[in-house]
Amino acid sequence: MSAVVLICATLLMSDGDSGRCVTADGERHRVRLAGIDAGEVAPFTRCRQRPDVWACSPVARSSGPSSSARARQLAVHGARCTITSSDRYGRNVAVRMAGGRDIGATLVREGLAISETNFGDSYRREENAARRERRGVWR
Repeated sequence: MSAVVLICATLLMSDGDSGRCVTADGERHRVRLAGIDAGEVAPFTRCRQRPDVWACSPVARSSGPSSSARARQLAVHGARCTITSSDRYGRNVAVRMAGGRDIGATLVREGLAISETNFGDSYRREENAARRERRGVWR
């Protein structure tokens, strides 16, 4: 089976790890970045349901707005989303590339998200570098 790829004319990020892909023909797709977890932003819906997850910790929540802003900046000219699966909320889980850069890897490398260990720990090398260099949440 070949991978499904969405070409997003616009990628509207609601927070650092999720948003909506709008294709050139106007279709809207809910998408979640594969392999990362970023701090939650208001209204903190996930934190009311699952307060024990990393994204709801005080340090993660304090980085949420920065993570969201950086994700928007990286995706300002659209993105290519390679869908890997779907999550329990019905979102497409995808590796997103913008301008030849993996958005998830960039956020983790800059300390604005962590490598999600529940789904393969894809960005461990980037997270270790961010920790070593005391970037973002690792300051």
